[in-house]
Amino acid sequence: MNNRFTANKFCRIRSLWYGVTLPYRSLRLILSHRSLIIWSLLPIVLTIVLYIFGIKALQGYAIGLLQDYLAKWGFDTAGFMGWSLLFLGKMFLWVFAALTFTFTSSIVASPFNDFLAEKTESYAYPPLPPVTNKSFKQQIKLIGIDLLKTVAAAFAAIFAVLFSWVPGLNIVAFVISFLLVTFQYSSYPQTRRGIGLKTGAKFLWEHIFACAGFGGVLTSLFSIPFLSSFVLPIAVVGGTLLVARAQRCSSISDLK
Repeated sequence: MNNRFTANKFCRIRSLWYGVTLPYRSLRLILSHRSLIIWSLLPIVLTIVLYIFGIKALQGYAIGLLQDYLAKWGFDTAGFMGWSLLFLGKMFLWVFAALTFTFTSSIVASPFNDFLAEKTESYAYPPLPPVTNKSFKQQIKLIGIDLLKTVAAAFAAIFAVLFSWVPGLNIVAFVISFLLVTFQYSSYPQTRRGIGLKTGAKFLWEHIFACAGFGGVLTSLFSIPFLSSFVLPIAVVGGTLLVARAQRCSSISDLK
Protein backbone atom coordinates (compact mmCIF):
# COMPACT_ATOMS: atom_id res chain seq x y z
CA MET A 1 0.00 0.00 0.00
CA ASN A 2 2.81 2.39 0.94
CA ASN A 3 4.70 1.48 -2.21
CA ARG A 4 1.63 2.27 -4.31
CA PHE A 5 1.13 5.61 -2.53
CA THR A 6 4.79 6.49 -3.04
CA ALA A 7 4.59 5.55 -6.73
CA ASN A 8 1.46 7.68 -7.23
CA LYS A 9 3.08 10.61 -5.42
CA PHE A 10 6.16 10.31 -7.63
CA CYS A 11 3.99 10.27 -10.76
CA ARG A 12 2.15 13.40 -9.63
CA ILE A 13 5.39 15.25 -8.89
CA ARG A 14 6.80 14.18 -12.25
CA SER A 15 3.58 15.27 -13.95
CA LEU A 16 3.65 18.66 -12.21
CA TRP A 17 7.30 19.12 -13.17
CA TYR A 18 6.49 18.31 -16.78
CA GLY A 19 3.81 21.01 -16.81
CA VAL A 20 6.11 23.56 -15.16
CA THR A 21 8.92 22.91 -17.64
CA LEU A 22 6.63 22.67 -20.68
CA PRO A 23 7.02 26.36 -21.66
CA TYR A 24 10.79 25.87 -21.82
CA ARG A 25 10.37 22.70 -23.89
CA SER A 26 8.02 24.60 -26.20
CA LEU A 27 10.52 27.43 -26.67
CA ARG A 28 13.25 24.93 -27.57
CA LEU A 29 10.95 23.28 -30.11
CA ILE A 30 10.04 26.62 -31.69
CA LEU A 31 13.68 27.65 -32.03
CA SER A 32 14.59 24.32 -33.64
CA HIS A 33 12.09 24.59 -36.52
CA ARG A 34 11.97 27.46 -39.00
CA SER A 35 8.25 27.07 -39.77
CA LEU A 36 7.37 27.39 -36.07
CA ILE A 37 9.57 30.48 -35.75
CA ILE A 38 7.81 32.12 -38.69
CA TRP A 39 4.29 31.38 -37.43
CA SER A 40 5.32 32.54 -33.93
CA LEU A 41 6.93 35.81 -34.99
CA LEU A 42 4.44 36.84 -37.68
CA PRO A 43 1.70 38.15 -35.32
CA ILE A 44 4.31 39.77 -33.05
CA VAL A 45 5.91 41.60 -35.99
CA LEU A 46 2.49 42.74 -37.21
CA THR A 47 1.71 44.07 -33.73
CA ILE A 48 5.03 45.92 -33.52
CA VAL A 49 4.44 47.51 -36.94
CA LEU A 50 0.96 48.52 -35.81
CA TYR A 51 2.44 50.17 -32.74
CA ILE A 52 5.19 51.97 -34.63
CA PHE A 53 2.75 53.61 -37.04
CA GLY A 54 -0.31 53.85 -34.79
CA ILE A 55 0.26 53.85 -31.06
CA LYS A 56 3.47 55.87 -31.26
CA ALA A 57 1.60 58.65 -33.05
CA LEU A 58 -1.19 58.53 -30.46
CA GLN A 59 1.35 58.70 -27.65
CA GLY A 60 3.00 61.73 -29.25
CA TYR A 61 -0.39 63.41 -29.49
CA ALA A 62 -1.19 62.55 -25.84
CA ILE A 63 2.15 63.92 -24.59
CA GLY A 64 1.66 67.13 -26.57
CA LEU A 65 -1.83 67.49 -25.10
CA LEU A 66 -0.44 66.93 -21.60
CA GLN A 67 2.19 69.61 -22.14
CA ASP A 68 -0.49 72.08 -23.26
CA TYR A 69 -2.58 71.35 -20.14
CA LEU A 70 0.46 71.76 -17.88
CA ALA A 71 1.19 75.13 -19.50
CA LYS A 72 -2.44 76.23 -18.99
CA TRP A 73 -2.24 75.20 -15.32
CA GLY A 74 0.88 77.33 -14.90
CA PHE A 75 3.48 74.55 -14.77
CA ASP A 76 6.71 75.09 -16.63
CA THR A 77 7.89 71.76 -18.10
CA ALA A 78 11.46 72.98 -17.64
CA GLY A 79 10.85 73.34 -13.89
CA PHE A 80 10.96 70.52 -11.37
CA MET A 81 7.21 70.25 -10.73
CA GLY A 82 6.28 70.50 -14.40
CA TRP A 83 8.99 68.03 -15.37
CA SER A 84 7.84 65.62 -12.65
CA LEU A 85 4.21 65.74 -13.79
CA LEU A 86 5.26 65.28 -17.40
CA PHE A 87 7.45 62.35 -16.39
CA LEU A 88 4.56 60.72 -14.50
CA GLY A 89 2.33 61.23 -17.52
CA LYS A 90 4.88 59.55 -19.78
CA MET A 91 5.21 56.66 -17.34
CA PHE A 92 1.44 56.22 -17.30
CA LEU A 93 1.37 56.21 -21.11
CA TRP A 94 4.22 53.67 -21.15
CA VAL A 95 2.37 51.31 -18.79
CA PHE A 96 -0.82 51.80 -20.77
CA ALA A 97 1.06 51.02 -24.00
CA ALA A 98 2.55 47.88 -22.43
CA LEU A 99 -0.86 46.60 -21.38
CA THR A 100 -2.53 47.45 -24.68
CA PHE A 101 0.38 45.89 -26.57
CA THR A 102 -0.38 42.57 -24.89
CA PHE A 103 -4.10 42.89 -25.60
CA THR A 104 -3.51 43.92 -29.22
CA SER A 105 -1.00 41.16 -29.87
CA SER A 106 -3.41 38.53 -28.55
CA ILE A 107 -6.08 39.78 -30.97
CA VAL A 108 -3.65 39.89 -33.90
CA ALA A 109 -2.29 36.43 -33.02
CA SER A 110 -5.68 34.71 -32.72
CA PRO A 111 -6.02 33.89 -36.48
CA PHE A 112 -2.46 32.50 -36.51
CA ASN A 113 -2.68 30.36 -33.37
CA ASP A 114 -4.57 27.54 -35.04
CA PHE A 115 -2.01 27.40 -37.86
CA LEU A 116 0.83 27.36 -35.32
CA ALA A 117 -0.83 24.54 -33.37
CA GLU A 118 -1.38 22.56 -36.58
CA LYS A 119 2.27 22.97 -37.56
CA THR A 120 3.33 21.82 -34.10
CA GLU A 121 1.36 18.58 -34.28
CA SER A 122 3.85 16.89 -36.59
CA TYR A 123 6.76 17.81 -34.27
CA ALA A 124 5.01 16.64 -31.09
CA TYR A 125 5.91 13.41 -29.32
CA PRO A 126 4.18 11.33 -30.37
CA PRO A 127 3.01 13.21 -33.49
CA LEU A 128 -0.69 13.89 -33.61
CA PRO A 129 -2.41 12.36 -36.66
CA PRO A 130 -3.41 14.98 -39.25
CA VAL A 131 -7.04 16.00 -39.59
CA THR A 132 -8.33 15.02 -43.02
CA ASN A 133 -12.05 15.83 -42.69
CA LYS A 134 -12.31 19.56 -43.40
CA SER A 135 -15.75 19.82 -44.97
CA PHE A 136 -17.86 22.96 -44.57
CA LYS A 137 -20.23 21.13 -42.21
CA GLN A 138 -17.31 20.03 -40.06
CA GLN A 139 -15.93 23.57 -39.97
CA ILE A 140 -19.29 24.91 -38.75
CA LYS A 141 -19.34 22.24 -36.05
CA LEU A 142 -15.83 23.18 -34.92
CA ILE A 143 -16.81 26.85 -34.69
CA GLY A 144 -19.75 25.85 -32.47
CA ILE A 145 -17.49 23.76 -30.23
CA ASP A 146 -15.01 26.62 -29.94
CA LEU A 147 -17.80 29.07 -29.08
CA LEU A 148 -19.19 26.74 -26.41
CA LYS A 149 -15.74 26.33 -24.86
CA THR A 150 -15.23 30.09 -24.84
CA VAL A 151 -18.55 30.71 -23.05
CA ALA A 152 -17.87 27.96 -20.49
CA ALA A 153 -14.35 29.29 -19.86
CA ALA A 154 -15.75 32.81 -19.35
CA PHE A 155 -18.21 31.60 -16.69
CA ALA A 156 -15.48 29.58 -14.98
CA ALA A 157 -13.21 32.64 -15.02
CA ILE A 158 -15.92 34.73 -13.35
CA PHE A 159 -16.28 32.04 -10.68
CA ALA A 160 -12.51 32.02 -10.11
CA VAL A 161 -12.38 35.81 -9.74
CA LEU A 162 -15.32 35.93 -7.32
CA PHE A 163 -13.96 33.21 -5.04
CA SER A 164 -10.33 34.39 -5.22
CA TRP A 165 -11.12 36.74 -2.30
CA VAL A 166 -12.56 34.01 -0.06
CA PRO A 167 -9.98 32.50 2.34
CA GLY A 168 -9.53 28.79 1.69
CA LEU A 169 -11.50 28.86 -1.55
CA ASN A 170 -8.97 31.24 -3.12
CA ILE A 171 -6.55 28.32 -3.53
CA VAL A 172 -9.20 26.46 -5.51
CA ALA A 173 -9.86 29.64 -7.49
CA PHE A 174 -6.18 29.95 -8.39
CA VAL A 175 -6.02 26.32 -9.53
CA ILE A 176 -9.14 26.85 -11.65
CA SER A 177 -7.60 29.92 -13.25
CA PHE A 178 -4.43 27.94 -14.04
CA LEU A 179 -6.52 25.16 -15.58
CA LEU A 180 -8.47 27.70 -17.64
CA VAL A 181 -5.25 28.99 -19.19
CA THR A 182 -4.26 25.44 -20.09
CA PHE A 183 -7.78 24.76 -21.38
CA GLN A 184 -7.53 27.75 -23.72
CA TYR A 185 -4.28 26.69 -25.35
CA SER A 186 -4.82 22.93 -25.38
CA SER A 187 -8.17 23.37 -27.12
CA TYR A 188 -6.64 24.10 -30.56
CA PRO A 189 -5.70 20.48 -31.42
CA GLN A 190 -8.73 19.18 -29.51
CA THR A 191 -11.29 21.38 -31.25
CA ARG A 192 -9.80 20.56 -34.65
CA ARG A 193 -10.59 16.91 -33.90
CA GLY A 194 -14.15 17.62 -32.78
CA ILE A 195 -13.42 17.17 -29.06
CA GLY A 196 -16.17 18.95 -27.16
CA LEU A 197 -16.43 20.75 -23.84
CA LYS A 198 -17.10 17.65 -21.71
CA THR A 199 -14.10 15.72 -23.02
CA GLY A 200 -11.91 18.83 -22.84
CA ALA A 201 -12.84 19.36 -19.18
CA LYS A 202 -12.23 15.65 -18.50
CA PHE A 203 -8.77 16.05 -20.02
CA LEU A 204 -7.96 18.78 -17.46
CA TRP A 205 -9.13 16.58 -14.57
CA GLU A 206 -7.30 13.46 -15.73
CA HIS A 207 -4.03 15.40 -16.09
CA ILE A 208 -4.65 18.03 -13.45
CA PHE A 209 -1.07 18.23 -12.13
CA ALA A 210 0.52 18.78 -15.54
CA CYS A 211 -2.25 21.19 -16.59
CA ALA A 212 -2.04 23.20 -13.35
CA GLY A 213 1.76 23.41 -13.57
CA PHE A 214 1.65 24.54 -17.19
CA GLY A 215 -1.13 27.06 -16.55
CA GLY A 216 0.58 28.43 -13.43
CA VAL A 217 3.81 29.23 -15.27
CA LEU A 218 1.91 30.76 -18.20
CA THR A 219 -0.16 32.91 -15.85
CA SER A 220 3.04 34.29 -14.30
CA LEU A 221 4.59 35.00 -17.70
CA PHE A 222 1.42 36.59 -19.08
CA SER A 223 1.39 39.03 -16.16
CA ILE A 224 4.60 40.67 -17.43
CA PRO A 225 3.89 43.48 -19.94
CA PHE A 226 5.46 43.11 -23.41
CA LEU A 227 6.92 39.69 -22.52
CA SER A 228 3.43 38.22 -22.54
CA SER A 229 3.18 38.83 -26.29
CA PHE A 230 6.19 36.59 -26.87
CA VAL A 231 4.71 33.97 -24.52
CA LEU A 232 1.61 33.53 -26.72
CA PRO A 233 3.26 31.17 -29.27
CA ILE A 234 4.92 29.26 -26.43
CA ALA A 235 1.48 28.72 -24.89
CA VAL A 236 -0.01 27.49 -28.17
CA VAL A 237 2.88 25.10 -28.85
CA GLY A 238 2.90 23.91 -25.23
CA GLY A 239 -0.82 23.17 -25.27
CA THR A 240 -0.39 21.09 -28.40
CA LEU A 241 2.56 19.16 -26.92
CA LEU A 242 0.53 18.51 -23.78
CA VAL A 243 -2.33 16.97 -25.75
CA ALA A 244 0.09 14.78 -27.71
CA ARG A 245 1.94 13.67 -24.58
CA ALA A 246 -1.36 12.84 -22.86
CA GLN A 247 -2.28 10.47 -25.69
CA ARG A 248 0.97 8.58 -25.25
CA CYS A 249 0.63 8.56 -21.47
CA SER A 250 -2.99 7.41 -21.37
CA SER A 251 -1.93 3.79 -21.10
CA ILE A 252 0.92 4.20 -18.63
CA SER A 253 -0.58 7.00 -16.47
CA ASP A 254 2.62 9.02 -16.06
CA LEU A 255 0.97 12.35 -16.74
CA LYS A 256 -1.72 12.20 -14.03
